[in-house]
Amino acid sequence: MFDLLHKHKTAAQFILGAVTLPFVFFGTYQYFEGGRDAQTVASVGKNKITQQDFDEALREQQERMRQALGANFDSSMLDRPDVRYALLDQLVNQRLLENEAHAERFRVSDAQLAQFIAALPPFQENGKFSQDKYREVLAAQGMSPLMFEQRVRGDLVLSPLQDPIVAGSIAAHSSVAHYLELLEQKRDVAVATIPAEPFEKSVNVSDADVKSFYDKNQKAFEMPEMAKVEYLLLTQDAIASQIKVDPAEVKQAYEQNSKQYTTNEERQASHILIAVKKDASDADKAAAKKKAEEIAAKARANPGSFAQLAKEYSQDPGSASQGGDLGSFSRGAMVKPFEDAVFSAKVGDIVGPVQTDFGYHIIKVTGITPSHVQSFDEVKGRIEADLKRQKAAQKFANAAEQFQNLVYEQADSLAGAAKGLGLELQTTPLVTREKLQEIAKGSTKFVQAVFSPESVQSKRNTEAIEVGPNALMAGRVVEYKPAAPKPFDEVKDEIRKQLVHQKASEMAEKAGQEKLALLAQGKDAGLTFDKPVTIDRNQVKPGFTVAAIKKVFDANPNKLPAYEGATNDKGGYSIYKVEKVIAPPAPDATKVQTASSRVASEVGRELMNAYLAGLKADTDVKINQAALEKKEQ
Repeated sequence: MFDLLHKHKTAAQFILGAVTLPFVFFGTYQYFEGGRDAQTVASVGKNKITQQDFDEALREQQERMRQALGANFDSSMLDRPDVRYALLDQLVNQRLLENEAHAERFRVSDAQLAQFIAALPPFQENGKFSQDKYREVLAAQGMSPLMFEQRVRGDLVLSPLQDPIVAGSIAAHSSVAHYLELLEQKRDVAVATIPAEPFEKSVNVSDADVKSFYDKNQKAFEMPEMAKVEYLLLTQDAIASQIKVDPAEVKQAYEQNSKQYTTNEERQASHILIAVKKDASDADKAAAKKKAEEIAAKARANPGSFAQLAKEYSQDPGSASQGGDLGSFSRGAMVKPFEDAVFSAKVGDIVGPVQTDFGYHIIKVTGITPSHVQSFDEVKGRIEADLKRQKAAQKFANAAEQFQNLVYEQADSLAGAAKGLGLELQTTPLVTREKLQEIAKGSTKFVQAVFSPESVQSKRNTEAIEVGPNALMAGRVVEYKPAAPKPFDEVKDEIRKQLVHQKASEMAEKAGQEKLALLAQGKDAGLTFDKPVTIDRNQVKPGFTVAAIKKVFDANPNKLPAYEGATNDKGGYSIYKVEKVIAPPAPDATKVQTASSRVASEVGRELMNAYLAGLKADTDVKINQAALEKKEQ
């Protein structure tokens, strides 16, 4: 069963990293979303990337960043042109691979897809695929089975193109050992600093200089466009909050699903395994059984020594070091002979040897947790919430249609839709696009609709826009403030300060380079160096910028002391005196092996990039720059 998962390891890692899975096999699906005129952002041969494709990829990337960065997340990061182009480049690469897979007639059958998904650990319980787990995980991710299966199928189809390149690279151990030696080398460095501040006294910045800088760099002082927005959000949870459930219905649901609220009896046990191979001879089996009987006798003679006996004799690598402890389990988790022995014994009993396909087990029952039925009072709140969700799901479709109709028919106000559906009409203060996107659950489409020229000018409702699973939103501009630079009088003092510091930094750098030239000639530059500190390539230290560290390690180690200079992070100029090179100890075999894998992976990625560049060169790739950069005003 795991053969397909092993063969497509790269795809599996990607899928498991992207989603935290669950779902039920209703079969395999092809997923199409039609009925819309989709603007093309890029074309890769005959394969199109629509605005909808790009917006969805942007939304997914935003969500990944939000989860990774938490409170440090800033949605404006995704508005940078380089980020948007990088994301589009990923989509282009995907289409290039899709085109190649299509040309090579790669296919993934329904049976292969089912086998692959069933082998994914997030969908398993006790090592087996669980439909309930499948449902639970997908639902938590807001993903339907057909969407997930389409994504998995697409990734598997591309695996034969990617895996041999990404996973097939090898790095020579001698080269890696030399790489580690350079990477982990340290150097003792003393620093002398020429600060910029003393030069500021001799800097003269005229009013004309300040005004000229302002006129040439007005974009730098521009305040973004803002809008005060009235909006409505319809969610399934909002529908659920309006639903009342009859207590009798809650009681009935409890009685009809009593098994759901029953916890099966569990047993806790430890064991000592004397392993027997399936093809073992009768003599070997007899010898194993005799050994197990001898150990069982020792355990019964001194029950307190069971854990020590397990550590000494057990051939189960998973539990021997834990004194044979297997934890708690219910019926169905263990092979039948083992299970029957455990569930027929009392706490403290030592039973066996018990024969299974694995060998002979001596078992000690260490605990019993009886089965338990949760009372109605314990679960009625949960049952009521479940019933509300079920009813809300049934009503949401009708409510969504009514929501769409009301915001369209009463286009000058959202009050009617709010009243008709019992929703709270909310109004933002003046907000930027980025802040509105946070309010709209990360939806770029909603932001574009609100800030469109038509919406800004007419102040009419936007259409009802899907901003998440079972979530619709409509908005209306109440007040609009266009983007505009801050007034000159408001920023002139700050500009003057910046220009003074900039010129002082240039003077400090010039003075530093003159002193660096004297040192290179073996002359006294009149500098006082601080006490040397030890630095390495991978650790940031105060007073050392990334550029400075690079220069320090570029210095010739055969001519010490060596001097290098660089602008520091305070605007001054620092001169670095390299006094000593500290070689690292020779790396052990494990470290070299780990680094070899990492280097090989990097080489694989570079080869993959080269492969994609070749495909791109042979394919007609067109970018609709206007659509990609489109930001409606």
